[in-house]
Amino acid sequence: MAEPASLKSRLVGFTLIPAVAAVSPLLVLPAVSRSAGPDGWASAIAGESVGTFAAIAVAYGWTTVGPALISIAPDDTRRGRLYRDAILVRLLTSLVALPLLVVVCVLVAAPGYGLLAALMGLQGALIGLSFTWFSVGVGDPRSILFYDALPRLGVAVLSMVAILSGLPVEVYPLAGILVTVVGTTLFSLRLLRRYPSPWPPLREVPGLFRVGAPVALNDAALGAYSSVPTPLVNVIATGTAAAGFASADKMAKLGQFLPLTLANALQSWSAEVGGGARLRRLKVALALHGGFGVLGMIVLGLFGPPVSALMFGDPAAAPLGVCFALGLAFAMYSLRTSMTRHVLFPAGEQTAVMRATLAATVVGIPLMVAGGALFGPLGVAAGYALTESISTVLLASRTLSRMHALAQEETAA
Repeated sequence: MAEPASLKSRLVGFTLIPAVAAVSPLLVLPAVSRSAGPDGWASAIAGESVGTFAAIAVAYGWTTVGPALISIAPDDTRRGRLYRDAILVRLLTSLVALPLLVVVCVLVAAPGYGLLAALMGLQGALIGLSFTWFSVGVGDPRSILFYDALPRLGVAVLSMVAILSGLPVEVYPLAGILVTVVGTTLFSLRLLRRYPSPWPPLREVPGLFRVGAPVALNDAALGAYSSVPTPLVNVIATGTAAAGFASADKMAKLGQFLPLTLANALQSWSAEVGGGARLRRLKVALALHGGFGVLGMIVLGLFGPPVSALMFGDPAAAPLGVCFALGLAFAMYSLRTSMTRHVLFPAGEQTAVMRATLAATVVGIPLMVAGGALFGPLGVAAGYALTESISTVLLASRTLSRMHALAQEETAA
Protein backbone atom coordinates (compact mmCIF):
# COMPACT_ATOMS: atom_id res chain seq x y z
CA MET A 1 0.00 0.00 0.00
CA ALA A 2 1.14 3.53 -0.72
CA GLU A 3 1.99 5.93 2.05
CA PRO A 4 -1.08 7.73 3.45
CA ALA A 5 -1.81 10.96 1.60
CA SER A 6 -2.11 14.26 3.44
CA LEU A 7 -5.51 15.76 4.20
CA LYS A 8 -4.86 18.51 1.66
CA SER A 9 -4.11 16.09 -1.17
CA ARG A 10 -7.17 14.03 -0.30
CA LEU A 11 -9.40 17.09 -0.30
CA VAL A 12 -8.04 18.09 -3.70
CA GLY A 13 -8.29 14.61 -5.17
CA PHE A 14 -11.69 13.65 -3.84
CA THR A 15 -13.31 17.06 -4.32
CA LEU A 16 -11.97 18.45 -7.58
CA ILE A 17 -11.85 15.19 -9.52
CA PRO A 18 -15.41 14.03 -8.74
CA ALA A 19 -16.52 17.61 -9.37
CA VAL A 20 -15.66 17.04 -13.02
CA ALA A 21 -18.15 14.16 -13.18
CA ALA A 22 -20.77 15.99 -11.12
CA VAL A 23 -20.61 19.26 -13.03
CA SER A 24 -20.50 17.66 -16.48
CA PRO A 25 -24.33 17.22 -16.59
CA LEU A 26 -24.60 21.02 -16.40
CA LEU A 27 -23.18 21.12 -19.93
CA VAL A 28 -25.98 19.04 -21.40
CA LEU A 29 -29.01 19.40 -19.12
CA PRO A 30 -29.90 22.91 -20.37
CA ALA A 31 -30.15 21.43 -23.86
CA VAL A 32 -32.26 18.56 -22.53
CA SER A 33 -34.70 20.86 -20.71
CA ARG A 34 -35.17 23.14 -23.69
CA SER A 35 -35.49 20.35 -26.24
CA ALA A 36 -37.81 18.15 -24.18
CA GLY A 37 -40.14 20.92 -22.97
CA PRO A 38 -41.66 21.22 -19.47
CA ASP A 39 -43.36 17.80 -19.45
CA GLY A 40 -40.34 16.04 -20.93
CA TRP A 41 -37.96 17.77 -18.51
CA ALA A 42 -40.12 16.87 -15.51
CA SER A 43 -40.39 13.27 -16.75
CA ALA A 44 -36.63 13.02 -17.26
CA ILE A 45 -35.87 14.17 -13.71
CA ALA A 46 -38.65 11.97 -12.31
CA GLY A 47 -37.10 8.99 -14.08
CA GLU A 48 -33.69 9.97 -12.75
CA SER A 49 -35.10 10.08 -9.22
CA VAL A 50 -36.54 6.59 -9.62
CA GLY A 51 -33.14 5.53 -10.95
CA THR A 52 -31.45 6.94 -7.86
CA PHE A 53 -33.61 4.69 -5.70
CA ALA A 54 -32.95 1.71 -7.95
CA ALA A 55 -29.19 2.41 -7.70
CA ILE A 56 -29.51 2.06 -3.94
CA ALA A 57 -31.21 -1.31 -4.37
CA VAL A 58 -28.56 -2.46 -6.84
CA ALA A 59 -25.66 -1.32 -4.63
CA TYR A 60 -27.12 -3.12 -1.58
CA GLY A 61 -25.21 -0.93 0.84
CA TRP A 62 -21.75 -1.28 -0.71
CA THR A 63 -21.43 2.33 -1.82
CA THR A 64 -22.27 3.45 1.72
CA VAL A 65 -20.34 1.12 4.02
CA GLY A 66 -17.87 -0.21 1.45
CA PRO A 67 -15.35 2.66 1.73
CA ALA A 68 -15.14 2.19 5.49
CA LEU A 69 -14.68 -1.60 5.14
CA ILE A 70 -11.94 -1.13 2.55
CA SER A 71 -10.15 1.56 4.58
CA ILE A 72 -9.91 -0.68 7.68
CA ALA A 73 -9.25 -3.97 5.83
CA PRO A 74 -6.05 -5.64 7.13
CA ASP A 75 -4.51 -6.49 3.74
CA ASP A 76 -4.96 -6.52 -0.03
CA THR A 77 -6.29 -10.08 -0.06
CA ARG A 78 -9.19 -8.97 2.12
CA ARG A 79 -9.77 -5.94 -0.11
CA GLY A 80 -9.86 -8.16 -3.19
CA ARG A 81 -12.38 -10.47 -1.54
CA LEU A 82 -14.60 -7.55 -0.51
CA TYR A 83 -14.69 -6.29 -4.09
CA ARG A 84 -15.58 -9.75 -5.39
CA ASP A 85 -18.33 -10.04 -2.80
CA ALA A 86 -19.67 -6.68 -3.94
CA ILE A 87 -19.64 -7.65 -7.63
CA LEU A 88 -21.65 -10.80 -7.02
CA VAL A 89 -24.21 -9.22 -4.71
CA ARG A 90 -24.80 -6.20 -6.94
CA LEU A 91 -25.18 -8.22 -10.13
CA LEU A 92 -27.82 -10.37 -8.45
CA THR A 93 -29.76 -7.39 -7.12
CA SER A 94 -29.66 -5.68 -10.53
CA LEU A 95 -31.47 -8.65 -12.11
CA VAL A 96 -34.49 -7.76 -9.99
CA ALA A 97 -34.20 -4.00 -9.66
CA LEU A 98 -33.63 -2.93 -13.26
CA PRO A 99 -36.76 -4.46 -14.86
CA LEU A 100 -38.93 -3.01 -12.09
CA LEU A 101 -37.27 0.37 -12.60
CA VAL A 102 -38.34 0.52 -16.24
CA VAL A 103 -41.98 -0.19 -15.35
CA VAL A 104 -42.10 2.49 -12.64
CA CYS A 105 -40.43 5.10 -14.86
CA VAL A 106 -43.01 4.58 -17.60
CA LEU A 107 -45.83 4.94 -15.06
CA VAL A 108 -44.62 8.25 -13.58
CA ALA A 109 -43.70 9.84 -16.91
CA ALA A 110 -45.94 12.26 -18.77
CA PRO A 111 -47.58 10.76 -21.88
CA GLY A 112 -45.07 10.32 -24.68
CA TYR A 113 -41.99 10.50 -22.46
CA GLY A 114 -41.84 6.97 -21.08
CA LEU A 115 -38.69 6.03 -23.01
CA LEU A 116 -36.83 9.15 -21.90
CA ALA A 117 -37.80 8.56 -18.25
CA ALA A 118 -36.78 4.89 -18.43
CA LEU A 119 -33.38 5.66 -19.97
CA MET A 120 -32.72 8.41 -17.40
CA GLY A 121 -33.68 5.90 -14.72
CA LEU A 122 -31.34 3.24 -16.07
CA GLN A 123 -28.50 5.76 -16.29
CA GLY A 124 -28.97 6.58 -12.60
CA ALA A 125 -29.55 2.98 -11.50
CA LEU A 126 -26.36 1.62 -13.04
CA ILE A 127 -24.33 3.92 -10.78
CA GLY A 128 -25.03 1.25 -8.17
CA LEU A 129 -22.57 -0.98 -10.04
CA SER A 130 -19.83 1.66 -10.07
CA PHE A 131 -16.35 1.03 -8.68
CA THR A 132 -15.80 4.44 -7.11
CA TRP A 133 -16.52 3.31 -3.54
CA PHE A 134 -13.46 1.04 -3.65
CA SER A 135 -11.24 3.89 -4.87
CA VAL A 136 -12.50 5.99 -1.97
CA GLY A 137 -11.58 3.28 0.51
CA VAL A 138 -8.00 2.94 -0.75
CA GLY A 139 -7.51 6.68 -1.30
CA ASP A 140 -7.21 6.43 -5.11
CA PRO A 141 -8.91 9.44 -6.78
CA ARG A 142 -6.82 8.97 -9.94
CA SER A 143 -8.86 5.93 -11.00
CA ILE A 144 -12.07 7.92 -10.58
CA LEU A 145 -10.62 10.60 -12.85
CA PHE A 146 -9.64 8.30 -15.73
CA TYR A 147 -12.36 5.65 -15.56
CA ASP A 148 -15.32 7.85 -14.63
CA ALA A 149 -14.94 11.65 -14.41
CA LEU A 150 -13.20 12.43 -17.69
CA PRO A 151 -15.35 10.01 -19.74
CA ARG A 152 -18.50 11.60 -18.28
CA LEU A 153 -17.25 15.03 -19.18
CA GLY A 154 -16.53 13.90 -22.72
CA VAL A 155 -19.91 12.29 -23.33
CA ALA A 156 -21.68 15.30 -21.81
CA VAL A 157 -20.05 17.59 -24.37
CA LEU A 158 -20.79 15.20 -27.23
CA SER A 159 -24.40 14.75 -26.06
CA MET A 160 -24.93 18.50 -25.88
CA VAL A 161 -23.64 18.93 -29.43
CA ALA A 162 -25.78 16.03 -30.65
CA ILE A 163 -28.99 17.36 -29.04
CA LEU A 164 -28.41 20.90 -30.30
CA SER A 165 -27.85 19.39 -33.75
CA GLY A 166 -31.32 17.86 -33.67
CA LEU A 167 -30.79 14.36 -32.32
CA PRO A 168 -33.30 13.14 -29.69
CA VAL A 169 -32.58 13.88 -26.02
CA GLU A 170 -32.38 10.14 -25.33
CA VAL A 171 -28.80 10.35 -26.63
CA TYR A 172 -27.71 11.76 -23.26
CA PRO A 173 -28.82 8.92 -20.95
CA LEU A 174 -27.63 6.31 -23.46
CA ALA A 175 -24.15 7.85 -23.39
CA GLY A 176 -24.18 7.91 -19.58
CA ILE A 177 -25.11 4.23 -19.46
CA LEU A 178 -22.20 3.43 -21.76
CA VAL A 179 -19.72 5.33 -19.55
CA THR A 180 -20.75 3.43 -16.42
CA VAL A 181 -20.69 -0.01 -18.03
CA VAL A 182 -17.40 0.40 -19.89
CA GLY A 183 -15.55 2.31 -17.16
CA THR A 184 -16.57 -0.06 -14.37
CA THR A 185 -15.76 -3.14 -16.47
CA LEU A 186 -12.26 -1.91 -17.35
CA PHE A 187 -11.50 -0.87 -13.77
CA SER A 188 -12.78 -4.17 -12.36
CA LEU A 189 -10.68 -6.27 -14.71
CA ARG A 190 -7.58 -4.34 -13.63
CA LEU A 191 -8.46 -4.54 -9.94
CA LEU A 192 -9.18 -8.28 -9.95
CA ARG A 193 -5.67 -8.89 -11.31
CA ARG A 194 -4.06 -6.50 -8.84
CA TYR A 195 -5.92 -7.84 -5.77
CA PRO A 196 -6.00 -11.64 -6.19
CA SER A 197 -8.46 -13.32 -3.86
CA PRO A 198 -11.02 -16.16 -4.03
CA TRP A 199 -14.56 -15.53 -5.21
CA PRO A 200 -17.29 -16.19 -2.65
CA PRO A 201 -18.71 -19.72 -2.95
CA LEU A 202 -22.43 -19.98 -3.66
CA ARG A 203 -23.15 -21.29 -0.17
CA GLU A 204 -21.95 -17.96 1.28
CA VAL A 205 -24.18 -15.78 -0.91
CA PRO A 206 -27.18 -15.83 1.47
CA GLY A 207 -24.84 -14.79 4.28
CA LEU A 208 -23.57 -11.84 2.25
CA PHE A 209 -27.13 -10.63 1.83
CA ARG A 210 -27.87 -11.07 5.55
CA VAL A 211 -24.75 -9.17 6.63
CA GLY A 212 -25.48 -6.32 4.24
CA ALA A 213 -29.17 -6.11 5.08
CA PRO A 214 -29.01 -3.37 7.78
CA VAL A 215 -27.08 -0.95 5.55
CA ALA A 216 -29.14 -1.89 2.49
CA LEU A 217 -32.39 -1.28 4.39
CA ASN A 218 -31.05 2.03 5.67
CA ASP A 219 -30.08 3.09 2.15
CA ALA A 220 -33.44 1.90 0.80
CA ALA A 221 -35.32 3.94 3.38
CA LEU A 222 -33.13 6.96 2.71
CA GLY A 223 -33.55 6.49 -1.01
CA ALA A 224 -37.29 6.06 -0.65
CA TYR A 225 -37.88 9.42 0.93
CA SER A 226 -35.23 11.23 -1.16
CA SER A 227 -36.56 9.75 -4.42
CA VAL A 228 -40.25 10.38 -3.72
CA PRO A 229 -40.49 14.19 -4.14
CA THR A 230 -39.98 14.63 -7.90
CA PRO A 231 -42.10 11.66 -9.08
CA LEU A 232 -44.79 12.71 -6.59
CA VAL A 233 -44.83 16.27 -7.91
CA ASN A 234 -44.89 14.92 -11.47
CA VAL A 235 -48.10 13.06 -10.58
CA ILE A 236 -49.89 15.89 -8.75
CA ALA A 237 -48.72 18.77 -10.99
CA THR A 238 -47.93 19.35 -14.64
CA GLY A 239 -46.25 21.87 -16.89
CA THR A 240 -44.22 24.66 -15.34
CA ALA A 241 -45.06 23.70 -11.73
CA ALA A 242 -43.58 20.22 -12.15
CA ALA A 243 -40.70 21.54 -14.27
CA GLY A 244 -39.78 24.19 -11.66
CA PHE A 245 -39.70 21.61 -8.88
CA ALA A 246 -37.61 19.29 -11.08
CA SER A 247 -35.08 22.10 -11.60
CA ALA A 248 -34.79 22.79 -7.86
CA ASP A 249 -34.45 19.10 -7.10
CA LYS A 250 -31.80 18.67 -9.77
CA MET A 251 -29.71 21.55 -8.42
CA ALA A 252 -29.99 20.16 -4.88
CA LYS A 253 -29.00 16.67 -6.04
CA LEU A 254 -26.07 18.02 -8.04
CA GLY A 255 -24.96 19.92 -4.95
CA GLN A 256 -24.95 16.73 -2.89
CA PHE A 257 -21.76 15.60 -4.60
CA LEU A 258 -19.91 18.19 -2.48
CA PRO A 259 -20.63 16.72 0.98
CA LEU A 260 -20.22 13.24 -0.49
CA THR A 261 -16.80 13.99 -1.93
CA LEU A 262 -15.82 15.77 1.27
CA ALA A 263 -16.82 12.63 3.18
CA ASN A 264 -14.78 10.53 0.75
CA ALA A 265 -11.75 12.73 1.26
CA LEU A 266 -12.02 12.43 5.03
CA GLN A 267 -12.92 8.72 5.11
CA SER A 268 -9.51 7.08 5.43
CA TRP A 269 -7.98 10.25 6.99
CA SER A 270 -10.35 9.98 9.96
CA ALA A 271 -9.90 6.22 10.28
CA GLU A 272 -6.12 5.85 10.00
CA VAL A 273 -5.44 7.08 13.56
CA GLY A 274 -6.82 6.15 16.95
CA GLY A 275 -7.59 7.59 20.37
CA GLY A 276 -7.45 11.33 20.81
CA ALA A 277 -6.17 11.97 17.30
CA ARG A 278 -9.18 10.18 15.84
CA LEU A 279 -11.55 12.16 18.06
CA ARG A 280 -10.02 15.44 16.90
CA ARG A 281 -10.27 14.43 13.26
CA LEU A 282 -13.90 13.41 13.68
CA LYS A 283 -14.69 16.81 15.18
CA VAL A 284 -13.05 18.48 12.18
CA ALA A 285 -15.07 16.31 9.79
CA LEU A 286 -18.38 17.07 11.51
CA ALA A 287 -17.64 20.80 11.67
CA LEU A 288 -16.73 20.93 7.98
CA HIS A 289 -19.88 19.09 6.97
CA GLY A 290 -22.10 21.19 9.22
CA GLY A 291 -20.70 24.47 7.96
CA PHE A 292 -20.83 23.33 4.38
CA GLY A 293 -24.46 22.34 4.77
CA VAL A 294 -25.45 25.78 6.05
CA LEU A 295 -23.57 27.46 3.21
CA GLY A 296 -25.31 25.23 0.67
CA MET A 297 -28.72 26.04 2.12
CA ILE A 298 -28.09 29.78 1.79
CA VAL A 299 -26.71 29.51 -1.75
CA LEU A 300 -29.54 27.29 -3.03
CA GLY A 301 -32.21 29.40 -1.35
CA LEU A 302 -30.97 32.75 -2.62
CA PHE A 303 -29.57 31.86 -6.02
CA GLY A 304 -31.63 28.81 -6.99
CA PRO A 305 -34.44 30.67 -8.80
CA PRO A 306 -32.31 32.92 -11.05
CA VAL A 307 -29.71 30.23 -11.74
CA SER A 308 -32.35 27.65 -12.66
CA ALA A 309 -34.02 30.13 -15.03
CA LEU A 310 -30.67 30.80 -16.69
CA MET A 311 -29.75 27.12 -16.95
CA PHE A 312 -33.04 25.43 -17.76
CA GLY A 313 -35.14 28.27 -19.19
CA ASP A 314 -37.86 30.48 -17.70
CA PRO A 315 -40.63 27.81 -17.94
CA ALA A 316 -38.50 25.52 -15.72
CA ALA A 317 -37.39 28.17 -13.17
CA ALA A 318 -37.36 26.91 -9.57
CA PRO A 319 -39.68 28.64 -7.06
CA LEU A 320 -38.06 30.50 -4.15
CA GLY A 321 -39.91 28.61 -1.40
CA VAL A 322 -39.07 25.23 -2.88
CA CYS A 323 -35.39 26.22 -3.11
CA PHE A 324 -35.22 27.21 0.57
CA ALA A 325 -36.99 24.02 1.66
CA LEU A 326 -34.65 21.83 -0.38
CA GLY A 327 -31.75 23.92 0.95
CA LEU A 328 -32.68 22.93 4.50
CA ALA A 329 -32.82 19.30 3.38
CA PHE A 330 -29.34 19.72 1.87
CA ALA A 331 -27.94 21.08 5.15
CA MET A 332 -29.30 18.11 7.10
CA TYR A 333 -28.01 15.70 4.47
CA SER A 334 -24.51 17.15 4.65
CA LEU A 335 -24.26 16.81 8.43
CA ARG A 336 -25.79 13.33 8.48
CA THR A 337 -23.34 12.14 5.82
CA SER A 338 -20.42 12.80 8.18
CA MET A 339 -22.25 11.28 11.15
CA THR A 340 -22.80 7.98 9.34
CA ARG A 341 -19.68 7.70 7.15
CA HIS A 342 -17.10 8.87 9.69
CA VAL A 343 -18.52 8.02 13.10
CA LEU A 344 -21.32 5.47 13.08
CA PHE A 345 -20.52 2.99 10.29
CA PRO A 346 -16.86 2.52 11.33
CA ALA A 347 -18.15 1.92 14.88
CA GLY A 348 -20.49 -0.85 13.73
CA GLU A 349 -23.66 1.19 14.27
CA GLN A 350 -25.33 0.14 11.02
CA THR A 351 -28.46 -1.07 12.79
CA ALA A 352 -28.89 2.21 14.68
CA VAL A 353 -28.57 4.17 11.45
CA MET A 354 -31.11 1.89 9.79
CA ARG A 355 -33.65 2.39 12.58
CA ALA A 356 -33.35 6.16 12.47
CA THR A 357 -33.73 6.26 8.71
CA LEU A 358 -36.71 3.89 8.75
CA ALA A 359 -38.40 6.03 11.41
CA ALA A 360 -37.86 9.15 9.32
CA THR A 361 -39.20 7.40 6.24
CA VAL A 362 -42.35 6.16 7.98
CA VAL A 363 -43.11 9.70 9.11
CA GLY A 364 -41.71 11.58 6.12
CA ILE A 365 -43.38 9.98 3.12
CA PRO A 366 -46.90 10.60 4.47
CA LEU A 367 -45.80 14.16 5.27
CA MET A 368 -44.75 14.68 1.66
CA VAL A 369 -47.96 13.18 0.29
CA ALA A 370 -50.11 15.26 2.65
CA GLY A 371 -48.08 18.39 1.96
CA GLY A 372 -48.44 17.86 -1.76
CA ALA A 373 -52.20 17.41 -1.48
CA LEU A 374 -52.60 20.57 0.61
CA PHE A 375 -49.95 22.94 -0.76
CA GLY A 376 -48.70 21.43 -4.01
CA PRO A 377 -44.96 21.29 -4.83
CA LEU A 378 -44.04 23.57 -1.90
CA GLY A 379 -45.73 21.16 0.50
CA VAL A 380 -43.75 18.25 -0.94
CA ALA A 381 -40.50 20.18 -0.52
CA ALA A 382 -41.34 21.11 3.07
CA GLY A 383 -42.20 17.49 3.87
CA TYR A 384 -38.89 16.37 2.43
CA ALA A 385 -36.97 18.93 4.51
CA LEU A 386 -38.74 17.75 7.67
CA THR A 387 -37.91 14.14 6.83
CA GLU A 388 -34.20 14.91 6.45
CA SER A 389 -34.30 16.85 9.73
CA ILE A 390 -35.95 13.98 11.60
CA SER A 391 -33.33 11.50 10.37
CA THR A 392 -30.44 13.80 11.34
CA VAL A 393 -31.81 14.61 14.80
CA LEU A 394 -32.40 10.94 15.58
CA LEU A 395 -28.76 10.13 14.73
CA ALA A 396 -27.28 13.06 16.64
CA SER A 397 -27.53 11.41 20.07
CA ARG A 398 -25.90 8.19 18.87
CA THR A 399 -23.10 10.21 17.25
CA LEU A 400 -22.49 12.20 20.44
CA SER A 401 -22.44 8.96 22.42
CA ARG A 402 -19.73 7.53 20.19
CA MET A 403 -17.71 10.74 20.41
CA HIS A 404 -18.02 10.65 24.21
CA ALA A 405 -16.79 7.04 24.25
CA LEU A 406 -13.72 8.07 22.26
CA ALA A 407 -13.07 10.91 24.71
CA GLN A 408 -13.23 8.48 27.63
CA GLU A 409 -10.79 6.14 25.88
CA GLU A 410 -8.36 9.04 25.48
CA THR A 411 -8.69 9.94 29.18
CA ALA A 412 -8.13 6.32 30.24
CA ALA A 413 -5.06 6.07 28.03
